Amino acid sequence: MNKPILQVAKGLQPDRIPVWFMRQAGRYLPEYREIRKDISFVDLCKNPKLAAEVTVQPLRRFDLDAAIIFADILLIPTAMGQTLTFAKNHGPILEPTVRDIKAIDDLDPTDTTKHLTYVGDALAETKQHLKPHQTLIGFAGAPFTVASYMVEGGPSKNFEHSKKLLYTHPESFALLMDKLATSTISYLEMQLEHGAEILMIFDSWAHQLTPDSYAKHVMPATERIFKHFKAKDVPTIFYSGQSGVQMASAAKSSADIIQIDWRLDLSQAVARIKQDRDIVKTQGNLDPLVLITNEKAVKEATLKTLQNAESSDFHIFNVGHGLIPSVNPEALTWVIDTIREYEKNK
Repeated sequence: MNKPILQVAKGLQPDRIPVWFMRQAGRYLPEYREIRKDISFVDLCKNPKLAAEVTVQPLRRFDLDAAIIFADILLIPTAMGQTLTFAKNHGPILEPTVRDIKAIDDLDPTDTTKHLTYVGDALAETKQHLKPHQTLIGFAGAPFTVASYMVEGGPSKNFEHSKKLLYTHPESFALLMDKLATSTISYLEMQLEHGAEILMIFDSWAHQLTPDSYAKHVMPATERIFKHFKAKDVPTIFYSGQSGVQMASAAKSSADIIQIDWRLDLSQAVARIKQDRDIVKTQGNLDPLVLITNEKAVKEATLKTLQNAESSDFHIFNVGHGLIPSVNPEALTWVIDTIREYEKNK
């Protein structure tokens, strides 16, 4: 069997409907929790053998077409001079915050690869455990989402410091975007050298900006990343945030595959993308919260997503965003069984 994920990326009919799950390596698996009880999240990311182990754990349980390396989008700031910690019931904390031109000037994007070699080692270790049809996915946070954590110092409801920087000091904000794009390209190049075959960019907080602001102040840096890898014929996937607010920018981007949130009607999203593309390649759309319910509801939701995906030229089955800790692991088997049954009956 060929690699279905890469077949879709290249615009080829896949050998079967490809499927993987965002955050498929993580807290919903008891074997992951067993490892995590003795190690912090950051230390787990920095341990190549353990990071590879949790990356392949879901592939032992489920018939998946891809592994996505276990890492975090906030590793890049640590390579640029910030300290990353995780506080209980708070999430990530980045210090010191980056809120003025001096702090931005002090950021060094040139040594990213040197500081994050452990991610490359984890990729190389993971590659040894994959089956021939399974694709290894590398990833990074998009410049805006990573910058928002760097500026705010952690999670935010209103993104007031990030927006203040963008609107009152656009030149400084542009420099931050540019430095993050440079660092991200270097980081992703290193991931490719260690075995990644397709790259995914997560702009999880893109919906916090208006479409005009996003297109003007954010997409130039993000598009620089996509264009860099397009020129190298490396396939890319773009998650442009919740609710499809930035779908126009995503459709115009050089990304090969567009991740579709569950809040969107998939057919309508495809129709929007077709305004800018001759061939539409999509991923996602299943509500991850359906996976905390029962077998009947999971199978019905999966079937509905499969039917809606017929509107896309090529589709990779996935959730609209990441799996949550309360997901029932058996629900992933129900999803995959429904996909394989759907294939048989087509």
